Amino acid sequence: MKHKIIRKSNALIEASYKLSTNQQKLVVLLASSIKNDDEAFQPYRITVKDFAKLLGINNHNIYRETLEATNNLLGQSLLISNDESDLHINWLSSVEYFKENGVIELCFDPKLKPYFLQLKERFTSYRLQEIIQLKSSFSIRIYELLKQYQKIGFRIFHINELRRILAIEDDKYRLYSNFKNKVLMVAQAELSEKTNIAFDLIEIKEGRKVAKLKFVIHTKAETENPSLLPDGLNSVAPDSLFVPVEVEKTDAEKELERLLVLLPEAYQQKESVRKLVVEFFHNRGFDYVARNIGYTNDKSNAVKPGSSLLKGSNYRNYLAKALRGDFGLAYQEDTAAVKAREQETKATLAAEQQKRQMENTRLERERDLALNAREFLKTLDPEELREIETIAVLSLPPEIQKMALESRITAKIAINRAMERVVIERYLQNESVSQKTAELISGEE
Repeated sequence: MKHKIIRKSNALIEASYKLSTNQQKLVVLLASSIKNDDEAFQPYRITVKDFAKLLGINNHNIYRETLEATNNLLGQSLLISNDESDLHINWLSSVEYFKENGVIELCFDPKLKPYFLQLKERFTSYRLQEIIQLKSSFSIRIYELLKQYQKIGFRIFHINELRRILAIEDDKYRLYSNFKNKVLMVAQAELSEKTNIAFDLIEIKEGRKVAKLKFVIHTKAETENPSLLPDGLNSVAPDSLFVPVEVEKTDAEKELERLLVLLPEAYQQKESVRKLVVEFFHNRGFDYVARNIGYTNDKSNAVKPGSSLLKGSNYRNYLAKALRGDFGLAYQEDTAAVKAREQETKATLAAEQQKRQMENTRLERERDLALNAREFLKTLDPEELREIETIAVLSLPPEIQKMALESRITAKIAINRAMERVVIERYLQNESVSQKTAELISGEE
């Protein structure tokens, strides 16, 4: 059960929809029963008792609550947007309850096929265990959104875009502080405690308001602790949850499947090519075969646009020669060298960009402090202003002090800037901020 895999198109992960926690768990349970080679959705069945245990429903109303969760999902829709269209669609096409044996049969809407079936690219996968234990519906959505960018290590959202994806109404969590506490902090705590990823949150301001959020994603060690599963889940027989049940494959079978997927689609089902891959996989291992498939894909005419599969493009022979001579080794080393240079260039550019961002952040911080200092000075009484002004004048060079005694305009500007610096050093950069400063900043927010 805990090793079942969910695969979702990235477009589906980024779709706009709102489901309850139990409804989201029902969707991923259905998704976990889809096989890699399924070409159409199957009717998926689950017993009411097993589903109730999975969701922690431990009362006399398990049938009513379970049926309510499934029937309500039938009416829930989502919006999948791209450059060409906006697709409004329901999750399920049907829900059928068999009273005699307490079984519920559910079917995905057929139009969801491109987002669940035969996924070859632009999809995200994760284990069912990672989200089945989460309590917040927002935590489940945020887990999927961050899992999608796990290898990149961070993801940036404009707050309005994240609210749209999470389908949060305009009148809910209108204040950022509420959105942060009720959605972001809850997800941060749950993901850190119960899943294989965690995140730190960096707030990016535009002016004085938080406009964007940078999620810095951390990968944790995979947990195998069954005690982390919801109450009752360990007592549910894995093979009883859904029909059909996917038989767990060995590591060797999974690696072999990964190799076959690397082959051009036109050759994946050719028995002669498959036998060749299997033979060298058992004799030389995954890495050896993978690099030679990559070499053959890049060099063979068989996979070039417009080439004939019947004339001058015998993929099997090309692959056989590559496997026997390990042509992929040198090709892999050359490719790695090119990538290393590209990564070095990217790293240099990234460092320069980070330096510019840090400088911009510093300048913005200085502008904000100066603005806060000017506002703070407005709150002081005449005596306090004179004290700040005296300290400011004494901090200026002698020639400016002389100009100040002569009441010259240039000196006045210098004194104002110096007074702002005094306020910043004495109040705004001190951990023990004065009560007036605290009130001022609070009032601005």
